[in-house]
Amino acid sequence: MKKLSETRDILAYIEHLHHQLGETYKALDANVSDPRAHLLLEYLEAMENKSAEALHGYSRDSINAALREWEPADLDDRVVRERLTTLQHPDVSANELLDAALDVAEWFVEFYGELERAGTLPEQTELFKSLRDRAEREKKRLVRNVNMLSDF
Repeated sequence: MKKLSETRDILAYIEHLHHQLGETYKALDANVSDPRAHLLLEYLEAMENKSAEALHGYSRDSINAALREWEPADLDDRVVRERLTTLQHPDVSANELLDAALDVAEWFVEFYGELERAGTLPEQTELFKSLRDRAEREKKRLVRNVNMLSDF
């Protein structure tokens, strides 16, 4: 569990988490033999890197006063990390990867929803609503793209 004090800190930590997820998917890709799992891991790595870049751009470039505001928040990403440890075996299937990716995506949706409800400024509420909406769209895009992968 990580204690954070400003909205900017939360965004930086989540950016770092997305980067770590991308690295985890890249490392897993080195050990899989299933071609479908390989394609899915490449997609997941790219998706996480894109999310990290988007957060980086917003949190570093914005002059939004809401980024300096926040009541202390606890970030507990153990669920994400524990879920990824279940994938640490060479015969991990594409279905296992998809289930884990959907669990991680749902964690982000719920996390941003909690932050949205806890926001003390309209700008914070709007920021976390936007991030929650983006996480929901990414989750739907993941399902749609995986369905296309299953055609191969």
